[in-house]
Amino acid sequence: MPLRALHEAGLRVPEDVAVAGFDDIEDGRFATPTLSTVAPDKEQVARLAIQLLADRLGGDPTVPARELRAPYRLVFRESTQTR
Repeated sequence: MPLRALHEAGLRVPEDVAVAGFDDIEDGRFATPTLSTVAPDKEQVARLAIQLLADRLGGDPTVPARELRAPYRLVFRESTQTR
């Protein structure tokens, strides 16, 4: 785990290095220090993925690519310092 590697390198989290994860995995809540994270709306990500797949399978292959965004939230925990 990166937190361990930082500790072994003599770096302190968050005093020397701020660390954040993505996807709000459960392990981050139990790490030492607890891991700040970006928590995407997983249900909405799944809905968008299914819709894009359905569009691709049943639609016109010449339709241009598009960018979609799902909601997310920032979860601040001990691995980052807020100022």
